Amino acid sequence: MKRFQVLVTALSAAALALTVSSASAQAPLKITLFGQPSVNNDAVWMAMEKGLYQQEKLDITYRLFPSGTTAFQSFQTGQGDIVLSGDLPSLQYYFRVKGDYRTIAVMERDAKGYVAIAGKDIKKPQDLAGKTVATRVGSTGSWFISEYLTKNGVDPKTVTVKNLDTQVLPAALCGGEIAAFFIWQPIGSRALEICPDKAHLLSDATGYIQGYLVAGARPAWLATPEGKEAATRFLRATLKGKEIAAKDFAAVAAYSKAKLDLSEKATRDQWEIMERPIAIDKVYYSDFCSLSKWGQGEKVLDGPIDFSKLTWTDGLKATDPKLVDAPPPPC
Repeated sequence: MKRFQVLVTALSAAALALTVSSASAQAPLKITLFGQPSVNNDAVWMAMEKGLYQQEKLDITYRLFPSGTTAFQSFQTGQGDIVLSGDLPSLQYYFRVKGDYRTIAVMERDAKGYVAIAGKDIKKPQDLAGKTVATRVGSTGSWFISEYLTKNGVDPKTVTVKNLDTQVLPAALCGGEIAAFFIWQPIGSRALEICPDKAHLLSDATGYIQGYLVAGARPAWLATPEGKEAATRFLRATLKGKEIAAKDFAAVAAYSKAKLDLSEKATRDQWEIMERPIAIDKVYYSDFCSLSKWGQGEKVLDGPIDFSKLTWTDGLKATDPKLVDAPPPPC
């Protein structure tokens, strides 16, 4: 009888353990994602709105920051799992933390989505000499300013660059505090809506830079089974989100209006010109090599990029190997 009771107890314990294990396996994997209030996040927006992350059994906490540069300040303290940022901030962070960062995908890129908005008295690049312009220093806007001035024969040393967070740039321009600002959309569109009588589009970044939104994470997190699985599921769902975002402008506009109070025009201005690779491809390598050359020359980057160390491709390869191209030599 005692043996029978022992057997029953053992079987009950095993059944309970199996139940707990099964329940644990079905529990959603949690991700804290750092993003920005910009339309170039729309693949993520649509994945959230359409329940695609839930379908992948992910529990996403989406935190907004004014810029990727600002987001990295919190990320460096150990907060967050995946951070969305521009190209230059991601590289500066990579060197600052001694390689404790990996790019997991190119989310978006474009040139027309980066704009120089200026006062009506600024008609040409040469008019900026002796003036004060602004950007979020350390962001891709810094690269844009340098390339815009240099390629137009204006000595960057003759222009004062002021560091301002993105949300205050329109007010600073409309109030006459600065002569121009260089930043990504929709900040430019907002300024033109606030003071159309004082501001105009001086230039976009075509011919100067191609700006990026990249997703990155810590290598230690990606090296864990849970982190690797969560990142792969995130990429798989976001790829589906990008298909919706690219085709359903009404859904993107509805989200940006409800969540960010963006006008339909401000949303469309950026939505129409974006490319959403969700990949690590040859174009990315080429553009980042150009950025690296500039960054090393300006001494804002500590050395060449070794893409074999900067990137983590396991997630994209597990989803679709065609999304990953072989890296070039360090540049």
